[in-house]
Amino acid sequence: MNKKTLALILCSVIITALLPSFHTVIAAEGEAVIATDKINVRGGPGLSYGIIAEVKKEERYPILKEEGDWVQVQLSSGKTGWVVSWLISKTTGGTSSSSAQSGTVTSTDPDLRIRKGPGTSYEVIGKLPQGESASVLDKNTGWVKISYQGTSGWVSSEYVTAGSRGQEPGENRSQNGSKSGTVGVSSLNVRSAASHDSAIITKLSRGTKVSILSEDHGWLNIEANGQKGWAASHYIIRESDSSDSASGSGGSDSSSSAKKAYIVYGGTNLRSSASTSASIVERANKGASYPIIGSSGKWYEVRLENGQTAYVASWVVQTSKSGEESGEAPAPKASGGNGSLKNKTIVVDPGHGGKDSGTIGYSGQFEKNLTIKTAKLLAGKLRAAGANVYVTRQDDTFISLQSRVSTSHYRNADAFISIHYDSYADTSTRGSTAYYYSPSKDRELASDVHSEVVKRSPIPDRGVLFGDYYVLRENKRPAMLYELGYLSHPQEETILHSGSYQEKVTDGIESGLEHYFQ
Repeated sequence: MNKKTLALILCSVIITALLPSFHTVIAAEGEAVIATDKINVRGGPGLSYGIIAEVKKEERYPILKEEGDWVQVQLSSGKTGWVVSWLISKTTGGTSSSSAQSGTVTSTDPDLRIRKGPGTSYEVIGKLPQGESASVLDKNTGWVKISYQGTSGWVSSEYVTAGSRGQEPGENRSQNGSKSGTVGVSSLNVRSAASHDSAIITKLSRGTKVSILSEDHGWLNIEANGQKGWAASHYIIRESDSSDSASGSGGSDSSSSAKKAYIVYGGTNLRSSASTSASIVERANKGASYPIIGSSGKWYEVRLENGQTAYVASWVVQTSKSGEESGEAPAPKASGGNGSLKNKTIVVDPGHGGKDSGTIGYSGQFEKNLTIKTAKLLAGKLRAAGANVYVTRQDDTFISLQSRVSTSHYRNADAFISIHYDSYADTSTRGSTAYYYSPSKDRELASDVHSEVVKRSPIPDRGVLFGDYYVLRENKRPAMLYELGYLSHPQEETILHSGSYQEKVTDGIESGLEHYFQ
């Protein structure tokens, strides 16, 4: 080998060493939010690689790159590792567009926490009181960064509306009389005309408040932030009108004090403040009436017999005995609430739990947490109606299918109700479904309950169907399994988690059981 050849080889080696590897990561591409309890972080993109760390639910890590079903992340220790993509949710991360960093939001929650980062795992650094407005600094999936009284931090977008406080609490109409709604998807295209072929004139983020001006064959003409356009109606969560004359934030006035709230469903909760998380002051009987002295958001402030005040959700009461006012709930049938639940034994079964998370929703939330929320709310209403109620799990514990059925047999249940939420790869699929196994033993129960739920539910009805589920097939007692909606549908998931939906669906199940036992 001559000197010239050797020199060329050495130059080639040096240049190759200096060139960047094709696998080198230049910049992060958003954040990975851990969507299950624990995930193993591996040294490479595959199960054959060793475990180098473990990450936990709701922790966030910068995404470096993706390869197949694996995502490389930067750990807090400075190391890099790989996690499976289907056990995380991705956020865009970084700085949002200028439009997302402008404007204001207003709190709709009495105790909205401000956190250091966009997630519930971050430290609470302040609170944004209900009705107070704050400047928007940034946005991340499901979270908004705000500036309020010298504090900068993140709040959940579920509990704020776009814009500063412009209407009195409880008012659901704009000044021109149009109805209101809220964007139910992460990014809503607003178009120049009522067609998917028309031009996109703006995009609205989840939780943005809109005025609904008109409707045309599945499209809504809306106005938001001073701009008008058209959007598909199934992406807008419409707000039912509360009483037009109810106004103010707790103070009495001649218009509201002349009205009464008539209780539609037995066991309705009267609470200490205008929130489904507030403490229960009293449980009201069906047909009872309370003077309305004010309102807050979608809640009426009422006066109790002892002179104290409490709050009741507007969607579970009427403000006239006939129920003929626009937006009011229908009057209950005379046959309902006749004590048919008294001394009946009902087993309520919250699906999944513990190591079994159930399905993971569009936003990364677990089915198991929602099923127990629904089950506990339902159990309270059934007990208030006189039933003997047993819940198969009281917390985030794994309970086998055999144990759930055994509870039904041991308690000699008059009805067994298993609570679930659905999921499907096609995220446009939505609606509630009631399942039975035995036509002679179960179908009447499923039909009676489902017929009452769909009267109150804002989501589509998928009917009463045969289902070969263990808790139905092996159950000797009357049993049904309820899929109360699709967590995989972005708009429907928002509805399912709302206090309004939880109240309506549990009221429906209670009423359906009353019809079944009468």
